[in-house]
Amino acid sequence: MRAIVRLLAIVALAVIAIVWVTGSITRGPEFHHYADQRTWLGVPHVGDVLSNLAFLIVAVRAASWSGVRGATGVCIGVGAIGIGSGAYHIAPSDTLLALDWAPIAVTLSLLSAAVIRDRGGERAGRIALVIAPAVAIGAVSWWLATGGTHGGNMAPYVAVQATGVVLPPLLALVAPGEVRVRWLLAGVVGFLLARYAAANDRAVLEAIGCSGHSLKHLLAAAAAGCALRALRR
Repeated sequence: MRAIVRLLAIVALAVIAIVWVTGSITRGPEFHHYADQRTWLGVPHVGDVLSNLAFLIVAVRAASWSGVRGATGVCIGVGAIGIGSGAYHIAPSDTLLALDWAPIAVTLSLLSAAVIRDRGGERAGRIALVIAPAVAIGAVSWWLATGGTHGGNMAPYVAVQATGVVLPPLLALVAPGEVRVRWLLAGVVGFLLARYAAANDRAVLEAIGCSGHSLKHLLAAAAAGCALRALRR
């Protein structure tokens, strides 16, 4: 079973590499424009900013838990997601978006490394802990270095994010260990709902008074909470 876990991890890395070399996804400056343009108490884009508090609440709550090896890094990463995303939505720009994406990519890579360690063994986990965050940071840096919203290729970041969501529950399904697969699967559901909400940013705002992007933050924080619960002993 451990051999299968290691093989799947290698396949995931190969997929990222292939997408990095052959894929191309670009977004223009309009990528920074979100439906919630409201200001409250001097805070611009208030819904998209304050909804990131959910990540901090989840991280603080999970900090008291005893988790499997690697859980602490994931917990810190979830808190960093809230800080990075909140800062970006105050004043959207390419640089701040990279600082928003970096904690997301790194946290997912740390989650993958924790599950690889749990299901694939100590040595495999140590290797993943070195390679996965480096690839995550490299993918975000690549988008910024190649132009950001002026032609930058975000395909590597998308590949890192997708594999970071899919790989942990897949590994947990194929081999036994401490990490609880049902919570990882619940996190995947939360992530998918978050993406759907973000894709309907303005429609959700007009329907319920909370923008789809703000709702995405809340759902993504819930998904992060599920992932942390999966890592809880």
